[in-house]
Amino acid sequence: MARKKEPTYKKQDLINKVVEMSCSGISQPEIMNWLLSIGGLQISYCYVILKESKPIILATLKDIAKDRLEETIVKMERMYQDALDIKDKKLALDIQKEINKIAGLHNHKQEVDVTTGGEKITMIRLVEKNNNEDDKSKD
Repeated sequence: MARKKEPTYKKQDLINKVVEMSCSGISQPEIMNWLLSIGGLQISYCYVILKESKPIILATLKDIAKDRLEETIVKMERMYQDALDIKDKKLALDIQKEINKIAGLHNHKQEVDVTTGGEKITMIRLVEKNNNEDDKSKD
């Protein structure tokens, strides 16, 4: 009985390489071509590698985006301080508004529901009051 050949690449190494390539901006078709070109991998196994790498890619990209957001806010806070130093209040206000947008302080819609308790309104019923009834209750 023939013995199975040891794989050239370990699965986790392939997943790590796919994550690295994807976060570097390489497209999925290019990554698939690379996986197929390294030899010995079936296309179904390549799809398994891609599928298992997606959650790691998403988490990594979220971390990268968070880091970039923090860097951007720090840079803008420096610009804000520079604007205050030169006593340009309009520029400082504009920069502060932009910082607030980037930080997500203006993205929330504010809705107040005081009548339905959160339930959807499917029908509105109008009730007409008689003026005579109101007059009788005053007597």
